[in-house]
Amino acid sequence: MMDRGKDALRRLRANPTDPIALILFYEAFGRELQKVAARHFGKNQLANKAVLNLLVAVASQARTCNLQTMQTRQWLLQSADIEARRLREALDAAVVRGPGARSAR
Repeated sequence: MMDRGKDALRRLRANPTDPIALILFYEAFGRELQKVAARHFGKNQLANKAVLNLLVAVASQARTCNLQTMQTRQWLLQSADIEARRLREALDAAVVRGPGARSAR
């Protein structure tokens, strides 16, 4: 399975929007993405939705993975965890502001 994941990552490095590569990457690492999401959001519908965000974020960052120095799974877990923390912080900030509050831009 890891070879499939590495192949999918190589494809994503070439084209982060390659739909086949996204599917292959999810097939290889979907369980890991689900575990990261559950750790940050609990085992609920929010975590299920977060998995898709994590997949897109990781795919868009595929070019940052150096396959000579880092294993695919290690890179995925690190990247997904960073994105999950960012999402969790954004969600927590939105809850603190309350419904209808707008952020200053």
